[in-house]
Amino acid sequence: MNAQPCGHRETDRPQPAPSAAADPPAADRGAIYVSLIVLVAFAVRLVYLYQIEGIPFFYGLISDAERYDAWARSIASGDWWGQTTFYQAPLYPYFLAAVKAALADSPFVTRLAQIVLGSLSCGLLALAGRAFFSPRAGLWAGAVLALYPPAIFFDGLIQKTSLAQFLFCLLLALLGWQQLRVRAWRSLAIGAVLGLFCLTRENGLALVPVVLVWAWLYRPAERAPGARLRFWRTALVLAGLILVLLPVGLRNRFVGGEFVLTTAQMGPNFYIGNNPDATGRYRPLVKGHETPEFEQDDARRLAEQDVGHPLTPREVSRYWSGLSWAYIRSQPLDWLKLLGNKWLLVWNAYEIPDSESYYVYRDWSWLLVLLGSLMHYGVLVPLAAAGVVLFWGQRRRLGVLYALVLVTAAAVTLFYIFARYRYPIVPVAVLFAGAALPEAVALFRASRWRPLTAAACALVPTAVLVNLTLNPEGELNATAWGNVGSALARQESMERAVACFERAVEGAPHSAEMHYNLGLAYSFQGRFAQAVEQLRTALRISPNLVEADYQLAVALERLGRLEEALHHYRRALQLNPDDAEAKAALQRLSP
Repeated sequence: MNAQPCGHRETDRPQPAPSAAADPPAADRGAIYVSLIVLVAFAVRLVYLYQIEGIPFFYGLISDAERYDAWARSIASGDWWGQTTFYQAPLYPYFLAAVKAALADSPFVTRLAQIVLGSLSCGLLALAGRAFFSPRAGLWAGAVLALYPPAIFFDGLIQKTSLAQFLFCLLLALLGWQQLRVRAWRSLAIGAVLGLFCLTRENGLALVPVVLVWAWLYRPAERAPGARLRFWRTALVLAGLILVLLPVGLRNRFVGGEFVLTTAQMGPNFYIGNNPDATGRYRPLVKGHETPEFEQDDARRLAEQDVGHPLTPREVSRYWSGLSWAYIRSQPLDWLKLLGNKWLLVWNAYEIPDSESYYVYRDWSWLLVLLGSLMHYGVLVPLAAAGVVLFWGQRRRLGVLYALVLVTAAAVTLFYIFARYRYPIVPVAVLFAGAALPEAVALFRASRWRPLTAAACALVPTAVLVNLTLNPEGELNATAWGNVGSALARQESMERAVACFERAVEGAPHSAEMHYNLGLAYSFQGRFAQAVEQLRTALRISPNLVEADYQLAVALERLGRLEEALHHYRRALQLNPDDAEAKAALQRLSP
């Protein structure tokens, strides 16, 4: 067994992980195994890609995917510089633009490029596990990530998660190699890769202090460093970071008039996660404006209405941050309770969906169903907890892994929770889980029951805690099915759209939006009596839902119930005086 037994006493000089360089035949076998992991990961993801090709989101992009795609097309057409301060993380659309320019402007090709990245991530994680733990632990880690269902799901989305995972796994591999043998270029590369990660995930900036402290404190395997070496390797990490982030800050200064290192989105996001009505999950600043085309404009418009004058992007961000801090100062106990709830959501087994849901995609992929029955977040986190306990004796050497996972979880907790936001936790969790499996086998064979008992004491309660039902899963899944229905309706597949909306209503019977969507779909089909029933239900739940009054009036008019139709046209106009269609209908029907 290559891994260190748990519970060993630390010496002044940390024990290095076994180096493949010391055994050429073993190194050759290791390279073959890592290559096989990458190939298996790619094959699995390719099968998955063909399985989900029929989902309406595959070619008919929505929400963030649609916005990133449009942004990438603009870049590929020559607008590399842009015209405003970055509001969303910029690296991913530039990656998409490069794919479009080099290969093809096709959602399938984009997803194919991403599963290549995802497969390489599995190989990089195997190499990181080899450096931090042992060759066997590395292979386990790579294999787990290759077959981990949420990883397969995220690699197939047109979202920045796949690129962020690749950069994070590359960062882990560089950190592991640097601890084995110091190289100046690796220090520079660590800083550069961390900078690129920050341009993909804005909260990656929270990891900068962790990596800089690690660069100063870590002790490589070959010798104890002096102060001069510590200074230079830390300076090189910082230099790599600056080389990547400084041009972006200067670009924002030149284009938007403000020096912003990454994006000007932090304030609104912080407010969404920290306000008196926050739940820990996403809630838009304006109800019904959940999509990217509204988010930035709503944040600016509402802030400017409140202060009474135009604001720059950074001033808008500060405005929303200020509201959050005012809430935190005025209701500290309430905020701490909210923070505790968000911390639990970070570790909960349920994959909180954004516009595209893991649970919806499972209905198109038997592969996700099969693999998900064996491995999911609710299995991974307890295994990782066991690994944390088993390798606690090596915490000085592995300290950067402990710090990365805790700081990443804390950074997500400070805002709000989506499954894709917490996803950077997964590679580190997979490393600990992958190391725990062979270590537990070795301890069992050696009849070392004490460390195994300690690991079990971590695994069992963690498994219970993370698999509790903490989210309104029916409502969240219903929203996801509503998104599928909307996509199908835009593609004029109304029969399938109605089936999705009916499923959404079944999952969230108290949601006005779900009843409204179903009623509107019934109207499009000419099923006006059923439309009236659903739209009335929507208004009972949410009496001021303007769109429901207008659509109900239309359905009633088509049924010949003109007096009722006039009543709801008047209500629609009362709630929205600018509703030109309601005005026209009243003029047409009024005697």
